[in-house]
Amino acid sequence: MSETRHDTGALSALAQELLQRLGIRRSVEWTVPSSELQRELATLRWPCSSAVLRAEMLTGGLCRTPSGVFGIHASLRYLRGEVPWDRDDLQEYGSRADPRDASQTLLPLWMLDDPRVWLAQDGCVFYGSHVDGPEYFTLAFEDVCHHWESMALLDGYVVAYHRPHIVARPRLESSCFVGEAVARELGISTFAPGTRGRTRAWTGPGVNVVELDIPGFKQGTDVVSDSAEGVVLAAAQALDAGGAARITSPEPLDADLLRELPVCSGQERPFSACHVYRWGKFSSYEDDRYRRRHRGA
Repeated sequence: MSETRHDTGALSALAQELLQRLGIRRSVEWTVPSSELQRELATLRWPCSSAVLRAEMLTGGLCRTPSGVFGIHASLRYLRGEVPWDRDDLQEYGSRADPRDASQTLLPLWMLDDPRVWLAQDGCVFYGSHVDGPEYFTLAFEDVCHHWESMALLDGYVVAYHRPHIVARPRLESSCFVGEAVARELGISTFAPGTRGRTRAWTGPGVNVVELDIPGFKQGTDVVSDSAEGVVLAAAQALDAGGAARITSPEPLDADLLRELPVCSGQERPFSACHVYRWGKFSSYEDDRYRRRHRGA
């Protein structure tokens, strides 16, 4: 497997702006020069590559409190016990074989959240988890910048084991690939940095659309919008295509807007700032996790 097949680019200006707005910034005390990272990896007999060094240079030290710090050096600090570890499976999250080539090693990238993240020697990003059920493990993004472009567009959230979650603005999650139809309906254009591999993205004033194809974790189209009207228009496209849809909003949706859609199959308010509307049934990683946790409730 060639380590140069994927090359980490640089985060776009838009992604940097969005991440800063979300409070996700690089912390210099969580990064080290390339020579020091090579020494740290050699101490563990873990491999290094130009893609690994470049990934750390570009995104190592990105802080996402309270979920931890991103990067190889950050992971090594957790493994060495230099910073608190909030889970009980520390030893289970080290290096592991690349499923595409067992002679290659994946390195852990993000320690505290789930799904957990690994970096391949060619720069690809993998998602993995085996908590509360069978193991999920798959190629997720072309490289770390691609991962963070998607995170930035989707308000810092792609997928996680917890549901429901509180959102800063209205969000649609749909189970089908309708990004192009939604973008056409909303009058927005392709976002090239986020459109690579199996991920496609579109952006416009106050709205972002991302198609994600991460088997076992997230397959469908997500939309975040400053306005509830934007996610309702997007939901109509998803339902017309026969998919399931879920809108999560910090405020209740206006009754007139809801009348633009079929009658929802479920509605809940788990938190005071979280209103959830559902059409159809999802079968994604996070929803499976949620159903397993609450099966006996």
